[in-house]
Amino acid sequence: MTPELSIVTPAWNEAGNIRKFYEAVRAALAHEPHPAEILIVDDGSTDKTAEQVRELRRIDPLVRLVRLQRNFGNQAALLAGLRAARGSVLITMDCDLQHPPQELSRMLAAWRSGASVVQMIRRGNPDAGLFRRITSKLFDSALQLLTNIPVVDGAGDFRLLDARTAQLLLQFSDTRPFYRGMINWLGVPVVYLDYQAHPRSEGRSGITFRKRLRLSLDGITALSIRPLRVALLLGATAVSLSLLYAVAVLIAYFYGHSVSGYPTIIFSVVFLGAVQLVSIGILGEYIGRIYEQSRGLPAYVVADDNNEDD
Repeated sequence: MTPELSIVTPAWNEAGNIRKFYEAVRAALAHEPHPAEILIVDDGSTDKTAEQVRELRRIDPLVRLVRLQRNFGNQAALLAGLRAARGSVLITMDCDLQHPPQELSRMLAAWRSGASVVQMIRRGNPDAGLFRRITSKLFDSALQLLTNIPVVDGAGDFRLLDARTAQLLLQFSDTRPFYRGMINWLGVPVVYLDYQAHPRSEGRSGITFRKRLRLSLDGITALSIRPLRVALLLGATAVSLSLLYAVAVLIAYFYGHSVSGYPTIIFSVVFLGAVQLVSIGILGEYIGRIYEQSRGLPAYVVADDNNEDD
């Protein structure tokens, strides 16, 4: 039987949360008229996440497992889940219960009222410290500034997609997808709903500062060439300042004033060197993406999607 709804969740070392997540989702959907599959993508876990999912499948055939060969990252795991999902509507969410399953009914109600995309907006996060809140806002601001694509504060991967939008997303061939930006790039109408994030049920978040930084860089370089224009602007600024300084030196010379050379040389070398290094770094990010795309490697490799009775 083909389910109407697919719940897609990436999981990395979430063995302690899988059963709690399953029970919470089933309780939240108890009054829904149509069956829902729960598709868990094991993103190269080193604990017993996959075993927990298989145990649940023995009692509920609508629980499905896609196990990736190694840890490919949250966005790649979401991509694997979107491709494997069978429902006419999909909801992506985390399995640590910070995305409360109690909100599923509200999301489905919005979809049945005609929404193609329902984006949940987090209002408060009890597990986020001051550093994480500040860096998250900085990352969102950078995305907004450098991509010119609307970025809503508090928007993550807790969202509903209808089948058409999901298929549009799957047409992207990016090996490092960034779904939040891709959906905004598509221009599909989005309905926003607020929710209060819950504390993690167990364990610690696998999304580190380094991974958030990497995700932000992926989002910027995947959706915009504006950083290249920033590098061009920096170069033009350096040239302009050099020309202005040359004019100032000539004027001082004709008026009989000497210009100290040592501090000037130090400043010029440091400034121009910084501009060159920043520009090379920006170019390197784009060239690296081109190289990865040209190799034709998949975004992920599935180790096991053996779901009997499918």
